Amino acid sequence: MSDRFLIVRLGAVGDVIHALPLAAALRKGFPDAHIGWAVEPGASPLLRDNPAIDALCVVDTRAWRRGSPGARITALRGDLRKLREVRADVAIDAQGLIKSGFLARVSGAQVRIGFEHRSCREGMNVLFMTDWADPPPGPHHVVEKNLSLLGPLGAALPAGGEVAFPLPDLSEEVEGAESFLRREGLAAGRPLLMMHPGAGWETKRWDEGRYGALGDAWVGMTGGGVLLSWGPGEEELARRVAGEMKSPVKVAPPTGIRELAALIGRCDIFAGGDSGPLHLAAALGVSCLAVMGPTDPVRNGPWGRGHAVLHHRLACSGCYGRTCPDIECLERIGAEEAVRALDQLWAGRENIR
Repeated sequence: MSDRFLIVRLGAVGDVIHALPLAAALRKGFPDAHIGWAVEPGASPLLRDNPAIDALCVVDTRAWRRGSPGARITALRGDLRKLREVRADVAIDAQGLIKSGFLARVSGAQVRIGFEHRSCREGMNVLFMTDWADPPPGPHHVVEKNLSLLGPLGAALPAGGEVAFPLPDLSEEVEGAESFLRREGLAAGRPLLMMHPGAGWETKRWDEGRYGALGDAWVGMTGGGVLLSWGPGEEELARRVAGEMKSPVKVAPPTGIRELAALIGRCDIFAGGDSGPLHLAAALGVSCLAVMGPTDPVRNGPWGRGHAVLHHRLACSGCYGRTCPDIECLERIGAEEAVRALDQLWAGRENIR
């Protein structure tokens, strides 16, 4: 149908990860195609030198809104030039916003595929598209929703076990991660739990003391180590969780997303809320203990098997609220419940070793 594609999925990290199987399936269906991807700066390192991507278009939409009028126009023109240089025949909008639809349209692609209006975050996105994909029937994961965009292309959808998350070669970052773990006494074959207490929304952040209890329980059940990871602005949060623990614990050094991926890949189990690092862990094949609040675990839980998801369904579940007066959905998840799930998760891993 075409030999030049442009995927538009700007951010955030977790959302970009959930669109990686779309790029992998596109590469498999059209092995000789040229595939570009328009992305915001934050998640771009995961796409740099990615085997599924031929052209990376880093688009900074925030620069369109800051600085002098002249600076904004210059930033916009520069980004639009990058998109047109892909010379896409087909643009695939995996975001469903007005701005992503706009980018698909100005890319010059004659065929533009997006979601039908009920599946778009901003319904006017459909005005920029020429073809629309219907989401899978019934409850489904966002990965499956993204893969439905292959429908108008006539490309085969991968079966559940064939879904792939292509990532760049992280050999250099893995070497740095191993060096850090050796220095901190977390190597030498000891089981390793990574806990990531941070998240983009306050409604996704579980109680610090309960994370501390979970870490102590891990040390007690495995004799292993605990590593606390953190993202921009979250270091103090990680150190507060460390202060809640009675057992030895290490706080990760500052990392970019690729360095964090290397550390995650070295862990046996990852524990955290609905965040980019959680979905990165699942993409890397690391068993996850997900503490889910206002987001739907069917749609936004860690992809694949071998995970444990803690979630209490309430009348308001699935609200996707970024603020809440009591965050009851998270408050109901106690430390003991999480420890039992962690124990079962670890026992399952031990049985398949």
